[in-house]
Amino acid sequence: MPPTLIPRSGRLSIIVSCAFLSLLAGPSDARAEALHDIGPAEYVADLLIAEPEGEAVVIGDMLAGTHDLEDTADHVRELFSDLGVPFHVYASPSMPYTYEGRAFLSEVAERVGADGLYVHIADGSPRVRTVAVGVDTPVEDVDGLVGARARDEEHPSIETIAEIYVETLLDPALEEWAENPWHVPPRDPLDEEGGDRSSPGLLDPDRPGASADAGLLVGTVGGALIILAVVRVRVLRRRYRASKEDLPGTGVVVGAVAVAAVLAIGAGAATSGSVLGRSENPASVRRLSSPPHVTSTERIDRIVEGWGDTPLYVDPHVQGDRIGLTRIGAGLEEGTVPVRAALMVQHGSDESAGVPDVLAYALAHTYGEEGVYVVLDVIGGRVGTAFVGARPTGEDFDWSPPRPSDPDGAALAESLHGLADAFGDTAPDPTVEPRVPPEVEERIARSPDVPRGPGPGFLSDGLLPGLFVVGPLLGAALSAAHLFGTRLVRRAVPIRGRRLRAQAEREARRMLEDLERAPNRTPGLSEATAEADVALAALNGDPDDLDLLGVIVLARRARGRLSGTVSRPSVCMLDPLHGPAEGRGRPRHTRRRIPLCAECLRLPEEERVPLLLRIGSRIVFHGTAERVWGRTWYGTREVLERHMVEEERVAR
Repeated sequence: MPPTLIPRSGRLSIIVSCAFLSLLAGPSDARAEALHDIGPAEYVADLLIAEPEGEAVVIGDMLAGTHDLEDTADHVRELFSDLGVPFHVYASPSMPYTYEGRAFLSEVAERVGADGLYVHIADGSPRVRTVAVGVDTPVEDVDGLVGARARDEEHPSIETIAEIYVETLLDPALEEWAENPWHVPPRDPLDEEGGDRSSPGLLDPDRPGASADAGLLVGTVGGALIILAVVRVRVLRRRYRASKEDLPGTGVVVGAVAVAAVLAIGAGAATSGSVLGRSENPASVRRLSSPPHVTSTERIDRIVEGWGDTPLYVDPHVQGDRIGLTRIGAGLEEGTVPVRAALMVQHGSDESAGVPDVLAYALAHTYGEEGVYVVLDVIGGRVGTAFVGARPTGEDFDWSPPRPSDPDGAALAESLHGLADAFGDTAPDPTVEPRVPPEVEERIARSPDVPRGPGPGFLSDGLLPGLFVVGPLLGAALSAAHLFGTRLVRRAVPIRGRRLRAQAEREARRMLEDLERAPNRTPGLSEATAEADVALAALNGDPDDLDLLGVIVLARRARGRLSGTVSRPSVCMLDPLHGPAEGRGRPRHTRRRIPLCAECLRLPEEERVPLLLRIGSRIVFHGTAERVWGRTWYGTREVLERHMVEEERVAR
């Protein structure tokens, strides 16, 4: 039995309601101060409280640029439901300066005030944090075991970490792992379908050299096709060299294959960029093509709503004290044009790809009023601006935000003292519209929906070597394998007896039908009747493969005599199944000239491979002189009569 999570009994969860504080709302500065005081733990707790009780999963809005938040939350909720206990899961980007491990989770759990597991998952990191309230975990260090099992995962997704977390808690070996944490095996890299999760695919955009490999693949296919076409045409020309006519369709064959090769190369070059393009959330990336050019407006709507109370919005994810920020916000209202600022924590996975200018543009477009829109990234110290109906002064706000661990509670506000002055002299100009940041166009260009050219290394390191080196070598190898392989197979492998029997019975049946329909004065009727008599005698006895071949030859010749299509009775002695002979030639296995069909006459002597049959335990040439069929050339070199076939059968 796998270990389970057992709820503690006897513990009461007391939730203290603070709704009455809304009745004490004071002037606007008090409301602004209240907005500034909402920190990460309180914000996350409010989000978890709004989720289904005991099944709370929140995917942070800073992941809106790379994840479908609702779909990811549903998947994680489905995974954690297997644990059988209440759970509260919060997922965010990997930002160690914003979420301080279990201390952050403990504060969240205290504010939520409900029993269960509180889990924080960092996207792209094997690190996970757990706080258990009112439930017992089977082992103490769940986080360490999950991290150990995920150590071989490269940039694991939220869903992957959730799977490993649940699998670890439910694994029968959990207690054994807890006793020997240094011997915890990593998760099996093979998924349920047998695929390797840890190895990137050939066209994985994150794998080094992916573009060059795609070019090599395209060039190799094109080069191999061209060589195969050239070899095929040369072979056909050799086969037709005995004929005075030109090889039919030479230009068509070469042209068709050349066009196919060019199309393959062109299509590969055109599509490799899209295949190799870095994939984003497909559902949200389509929104990039129209204003406000972000993948989600969830945070933007929250900022715009916050500006209703103060021109300085403070992101709940901002760490540290907020002392003095209300005074900074009041100073923004004293300029010649309104200045609206947002103090934000940004990340490359958010709706604006972590670019302050993109977020500022989106805010300006959404808010829709004249003024200066400023976004300040407290982690990177970057500043983004957008101007609507206001002319930029050309001056920048040089900002150095304090570290979250700075003991000075007013350090954040002090770093913003020059903010109002930097934009205070901005002059109104109704003609100014917000400029779309260049990062927006770059992000749209990376979208899977936008066609684009191949990546670096596609031509020099991939296409050209594949087209002129690897492809031709591969084409030559395939051509040689086909030519020599076919020749070896034809020399060593006899025709199947079952195939001969079915064909002999079919030809004999058609021969009898033609004889029954033939008028009495049909030319060649007597010769056809004699050949039919020999064929039926051979078929109705105990025929081996050579007898069956003789039946086929005689039945076809008899039908040809009745229809008047047989001008000469001789048959191709290289392979009688080819039909009537058109001349004589020398095969490679003998110095004697024998009757050959038109196709065999066109072949070079070394390619004239005779038909082989299995007679008893031996594989022999069908024209062996040991049998009456070979001695008489199937009744064309001397008369073949019924008694000759019957006597030979008795002698065997």
